[in-house]
Amino acid sequence: MAAVNSNVETQVLEEPELAMTLAELLAEGRVVPLLAHGDLQLPISGIQNYPLEVRAGDLFITSEAGGLAEARKRGAVAVVSDREIATDEALGFDATVVVEDVPSAIPPLAAAFYGHPSRSLAVVAVTGTNGKTTTTHLVRAVYEAMGMRTGMLGTLGFYVPGQSKLESCFTTPESITTQRLMAQMVRSGTKAVAMEASSEGLVERRCDELDIDVAVFTNLTRDHLDYHGTEEHYRTSKGKLFAMMVDPERHRKVVNVDDPNAAYFVAQGGPDVPLVTYAVEDERADVRPLEFELSLFGTRVAVRTPRGVLEISSGLLGRHNMYNILAAVAVGVAVGAPSEDIVRGIKEVRMVPGRFELIDEKQSFSVVVDYAHTPDALSKVLDAARELGPRRVITVFGCGGDRDRGKRPLMTRIATEKSDVVILTSDNPRNEDPVDILNDMLAGIGWTMHDYLKHGENDYYPPLPNGHRLFVHEKRRVAVRAAVAMGEKGDIVIVAGKGHEKYQIEGDKKENFDDREECRKALHDVNELRQAGTDK
Repeated sequence: MAAVNSNVETQVLEEPELAMTLAELLAEGRVVPLLAHGDLQLPISGIQNYPLEVRAGDLFITSEAGGLAEARKRGAVAVVSDREIATDEALGFDATVVVEDVPSAIPPLAAAFYGHPSRSLAVVAVTGTNGKTTTTHLVRAVYEAMGMRTGMLGTLGFYVPGQSKLESCFTTPESITTQRLMAQMVRSGTKAVAMEASSEGLVERRCDELDIDVAVFTNLTRDHLDYHGTEEHYRTSKGKLFAMMVDPERHRKVVNVDDPNAAYFVAQGGPDVPLVTYAVEDERADVRPLEFELSLFGTRVAVRTPRGVLEISSGLLGRHNMYNILAAVAVGVAVGAPSEDIVRGIKEVRMVPGRFELIDEKQSFSVVVDYAHTPDALSKVLDAARELGPRRVITVFGCGGDRDRGKRPLMTRIATEKSDVVILTSDNPRNEDPVDILNDMLAGIGWTMHDYLKHGENDYYPPLPNGHRLFVHEKRRVAVRAAVAMGEKGDIVIVAGKGHEKYQIEGDKKENFDDREECRKALHDVNELRQAGTDK
C-alpha cells in the first residue's frame, strides 16, 4: 500500500508552501503531548505517516519503530509517536513528541497542517454497502451542473479538478491524503467534493476532522465481516458518518427508507437536522418514482419530490441504479439545487466504469461487467438483468480470498437461482487455495469440488434441481471466454465481482487483469469464428 501511495502523491501532489512550526501544529491541532524532546520551534514542511513518502523537512507520525530509520534517512526532522521509542539524539531527529494515541492524533494534525480545507468545500459523503461509487458520480455531476467545480474521492480514484485522476488504494483515503487532496482542490478553485465513506475508513478515523455537510445512506447488506466481525459492528461503523450531522443550519441527512436499517441512520446525529428520504417502494419517501421505464438503452423515471415532479433521463441501466439516481435527486433537494440542474447533471452521467457496464463489440447478445461482490449486489444485478427480458442469463463470478467466507455459499445460491447458467471462477484468491474458495462457494448448492469433478469424469454435468446449469473454471480468463462463447442472440452475460479493477491477486503477485478487456477479446474471437462459419 505504501509504495503505491508514495508513487501517486510524490509525483502529483506537491505540498503547499506553509510556514508552521511543530509547536504551532500541535497547538492548532489541539494535540497535547505526553512527552516532548528537542526543538519544538523547528519549521515543518510536510507531514507523513508512511516512511517511503517522507521528504526533507517532514514530520513523521508513526506507532511503529520499524520505519524510523528510513524516515530519518529521507530527511524527516521530527517524529510523533505513541511510545517513547528512542531518544532524539539516538535517532537523529531534531524533535520527538509522544502522544497517547497516534490514530487519534493524525486527523487533527493533518487538518491543521493543510489549513482545514474541508471548511471551504461543500462536502457530500456517501456510505452504504452498495451504490456509493455511482451515487458520488451522480452527485458530482449535479454540483457541476450548478456551476461548482467538484472533486471526487472514492473506489475509482481521486479527482482534483484540473489534474489527472489518481488511482486509489482505499475507497476512503487516509487522513493525511484526504486533507492534502482537499487542499489541492481548494487551491484549484474547487467548491465541492463528493466522497465515499467506507466502513473501514470511518472506523479508522479517516473521516475525522472533515467538515461534512451532507451524509447519504444507500443500503446495508452483508459485507466486510472479515474486518468487522459482526453485522452490528458493520452498521455501527457506518453510523459514525451520520453521528457527525448535528447542526440543523449546516448539516443534512439523506436516507434510503426502503432499507430496513433506515431508522437507525435517521436516529444518528442531531434530531433537528433536516432529513430528505428516498425510496422506490415506500410511498412516504420525499423522493420516489411515480413511473419508470428500464431498458438496455437507459432509464427514464418520473420522480416525485417536495418541489414537484422531475423527468429524469439517464444512461445508467437497471433497477438498482434507479436507487442511485434517486439518492442524487435527494441530495439535490437537500442542498437546494435548481430542478433543471438536478435533471441535467444526472443526464450527463452516461456510464460509471465497471458498474453495469455494457461491452459492445456488435455481438447479438449483451455482455455486462459489474463490480457486484456481495450477495445483495449480485442479487440486484441479476434482477436488473432479468428485468431487461433476456432469453437466458449467463453469470460468471468468484469470491475473494482472505475475505468473508460466509458470503461465498450465499452468492452461489443467489446466482444459481437467478441465472440460467453459472460459471464459478477465481477473483483475487490472494493467499488462499482457489480450490478451497470454490469448495466454499459450491456449498451453497450442497456440492464440493469432488462432486463436481466426479460428474466431469463422466462427461456429464447434471442440471441443478431448478433446471439451471453450473460449471467451474478456476482460471478467470477461461471462465470469461467460456461464458462469452455460450452467448447467443437475446442472452445476457454478466461478469461480476471485479468491475473496474485491472488486476488479479494470486499469492504475492498482482497481475494485470481487466474483465472488460477480457470480454472484448473473447467477443472479438467469437465474432471472428462465427463469421468464418457463416462464410463457409
